[in-house]
Amino acid sequence: MWYRIAVCLLLGLSAAPGRVALAQASAALRGVVTSADDGLPLQGANVVLEGPGGAVAYAAATGPEGTYAIEGIEPGRYPVRVSFIGFSTHRDTLLLRPGVLTYDVRLRVGAQELSGLMVEAERGAARRQAGLQTIRPSELSRIPMPGSSGDIAAYLQTLPGVVSGGDRGGQLYIRGGTPTQNLVLVDGLPIVKPFHISGLFSAFPQELVEQADVYAGGHSAAYMGAISSVIDVALREGDMERFKGSASAGPFLLTAHAEGPIVRETSSFLTMVRYSVIEEAAGPLLGRDVPLRFYDLTGRYAVQTGNSVCSLTGLHTYDRGRLDNERNLELAWQNTTLGGRCFIYSDDLRRTLALSAGYMHYRNDAGPGGAPERSAGLAKTYVSVDREMEQGWGGVQFGFRADYATYAYTLDEKFIALEAEDQYTYTLQSYVALEGRVGRWLTVSPGLGSQFGGEFTHFTLEPRLRLALRPDGTDRQELSLAVGKYNQIAEGITDERDAGTVFTIWVPAGRKDPVAEARHGIVGYRRRFGQGLEASLEAYVKDMRNIPVPLWTPVARFNTRTTLANGLAYGADARVELEAGPLYLYAGYGWAKVTYEAASRDLGAWVRGTLVEYSPAHDLRHQVHAVTSLDLGGVTANLRWELGTGRPFTRVYGFDLLLDLVTLEDYPTTDAGTPLTLYDRPYGARLPAYHRLDVSVSRPVRLAEALTLDVQAGALNLYDRRNIFYFDVNTLRRVDQTPFLPYLSLRVRAE
Repeated sequence: MWYRIAVCLLLGLSAAPGRVALAQASAALRGVVTSADDGLPLQGANVVLEGPGGAVAYAAATGPEGTYAIEGIEPGRYPVRVSFIGFSTHRDTLLLRPGVLTYDVRLRVGAQELSGLMVEAERGAARRQAGLQTIRPSELSRIPMPGSSGDIAAYLQTLPGVVSGGDRGGQLYIRGGTPTQNLVLVDGLPIVKPFHISGLFSAFPQELVEQADVYAGGHSAAYMGAISSVIDVALREGDMERFKGSASAGPFLLTAHAEGPIVRETSSFLTMVRYSVIEEAAGPLLGRDVPLRFYDLTGRYAVQTGNSVCSLTGLHTYDRGRLDNERNLELAWQNTTLGGRCFIYSDDLRRTLALSAGYMHYRNDAGPGGAPERSAGLAKTYVSVDREMEQGWGGVQFGFRADYATYAYTLDEKFIALEAEDQYTYTLQSYVALEGRVGRWLTVSPGLGSQFGGEFTHFTLEPRLRLALRPDGTDRQELSLAVGKYNQIAEGITDERDAGTVFTIWVPAGRKDPVAEARHGIVGYRRRFGQGLEASLEAYVKDMRNIPVPLWTPVARFNTRTTLANGLAYGADARVELEAGPLYLYAGYGWAKVTYEAASRDLGAWVRGTLVEYSPAHDLRHQVHAVTSLDLGGVTANLRWELGTGRPFTRVYGFDLLLDLVTLEDYPTTDAGTPLTLYDRPYGARLPAYHRLDVSVSRPVRLAEALTLDVQAGALNLYDRRNIFYFDVNTLRRVDQTPFLPYLSLRVRAE
């Protein structure tokens, strides 16, 4: 059945109108604007056809791939001007006849004398639209990091509404959702857990990232299969003009990166390898062991032709270590993602066909060091087709995705409640999304998605809507809204009762089980004051249903039986951002509340009443973040401070011994019995508040004409605050996060 549906959708996409014929009397101009320095496309460059007296007759701005298109031009001779800040303006004269003329431009880096120019930030922590924020590499560099550059993982943790499980484990909870309810994409390819066991790092360092779209909720119908959030990372292309490379060393990481042209101006490669050394450096720096090891390898091949941009991306990550030094439980996980994607443009660049295919595999293990007792994995092979068409009123995007997934398990007796047999499922997703513009002040983006899964025993319909209103018709202020329904057919299960593990089992929804569901509502307001000050405020609610949670009983049992609970997450956050010359300031505050509710007979909790309501461990009620960056005389100083109120945890009544007199396995006169832990109400207490200050100072030193040494010194937890990671209720022992940690990192860049 799924094959027939996929074939029908493919035929429909192929038959969709590919190009609107231009009137015989009109001309059209299209092309790509790139940098002559590195061959990379320039997004946001202005292409202007001048009329009499230098007035603007026709104009367009380039898109993400550097493409532009101007239609409906009256044939004739026109002066053309192509400009972009930081590059010398390109001027020429074109004779346009009826039909389409392709005109590619390569801009050279050069100083410009600007008069009366107002520079406005297009991106920033305060610039959001109903849960959507676009992150640029320059923003990552403002966060103090014990590495050669910034990282998406560290940046995300400065945003209100994003809760980290601690400085170990690689767990991110976004506006009430769990880590397994986030969809992470790299160049359109899915990756399960790209965040490393050291919470400061991910597989997405600053050197690799072109941009990242982060939806804290309210994502459009183009993103299916996640009920909480989406992190869509686009990697940059390698330099298409000359070879570059770098190598760095520090107490956390060793890195090496290289890029350059394969066929000049047409194709390039980009590679990077990072390997952690904190396990070896911890002794001299901290005087104690830090048993954490991770590495990642990334490679990307990109090729540009007249009507297409294609890439092949491969990424592998590995993590291994213990969250608690004194506990003999070693965790490990690895990701492998390999796939390709092509954007094919029509002659007028107004229609795009995107084709993607690939393979991903995730596996995690847990058990004593060197001898894992259990493992679980997820593998997917997938193909997707997306079509996008621009119209005078806006645009339409539609597509489908098919994947074949394998869920594999090797479990011990602790997980006897779950089937340990491998499972195989097919899933098909389809969507249509519109974007309509009403003048300069209103954008309406409705969408509808659907999923078939679990051998098509599950079918979902997911309507979604996004609105953006600019009351004065300018970008100075904006009111935005997002609502929608979201379903997730496969879910990750973690034993939330044990804070010392992040071992996760991925399972598809059973034939008779309801699928996880959420309804999002987000409203936001953003306003710019003057040239460098911007502020935003957002309120949100996520109503979640059919969320698998572990059973809570007053007696600890060696299994991970789950039941379905309903959840409600709501809150609000405010952000203020100032950029004034060399000074950058950002402050954010977030308030949130997350509650789960289930029938007491299902949850197994030892409480009165028919329903049990509790706040899970990621219910962080108050958050405060501040980031400062100052660049003076070639020296850059960065500062980050954060404050969070305590997270919930479960207290213990006491301990006891259980004698099995039913099966006569225990005898009162000879056996002591099985140790038991008697729990209080689930998550009925809270840990202490935490706060931390990180700082760094960096300076580039020119060694030769094409060789630069970057020196960075800094410290994590500068005032050595003793922040709790979690409380081990079984041993009544406190486990703390990273103490004061100074570092010095060196990077050599060859350009």
